[in-house]
Amino acid sequence: MANQSSDQGSLSSMDLSSSSNRNTAYKTERKYHLANAYGDNRISLLVRDPWTLYSYWEIKREVEDSVRNRIGERGLTPEKSVLRVYDVTGKSIDEGVAPAFDFELRDWVNTWYIHTGNHGRAWMVEVGILCTNGEFFCLARSNVVTTPVYGMSDTVDDQWKCPEDLFYKMFAVAGGHDIGKSSLMMREQLERHLREWLFSGERGIGISSAMFGSASFHLFPRK
Repeated sequence: MANQSSDQGSLSSMDLSSSSNRNTAYKTERKYHLANAYGDNRISLLVRDPWTLYSYWEIKREVEDSVRNRIGERGLTPEKSVLRVYDVTGKSIDEGVAPAFDFELRDWVNTWYIHTGNHGRAWMVEVGILCTNGEFFCLARSNVVTTPVYGMSDTVDDQWKCPEDLFYKMFAVAGGHDIGKSSLMMREQLERHLREWLFSGERGIGISSAMFGSASFHLFPRK
């Protein structure tokens, strides 16, 4: 009887183990997919870099049908779907802004990289239908984005400003002109020079020991 009970216990453990493995395999094989559409009618605009924007959109069928019916009622002929780009730098959209350029949309495309050829500007886009007479019917309008200016900022914090000659000194002692030196040599040299510059009391460099609260400041931890 003891052996029979032991065998039953072993079988039960094996059954539970097999059931657990099947559940794990089911969870592993289960896949999730993002929806192709969310039922919205909108277009979004993002900044990729100073010269490039990225836009994606979703247009509801009923919105497009309504606009096409309006075009037909006016006796106009749709020519093509377009992504219209506006430079709205320093302008109010409500006052009316002339488009900068258009991109023709084909094959149900719903995303677009826009190369503006300029930087530091504010942009807005619309997706819509262009008619043969040049009239444009908007299906969706995006948010406004501003691309960053290419290059260094003109805004300077006077407390931390660094003259050009100091920059090149720090660049040099950091190893910029001494490729091949050991890290220990560079560390000791950098700390020695920075200590002299930071606590020398010079007025022109914009850096002093008062910024750090103590003249015992160490760039690297002591052992």
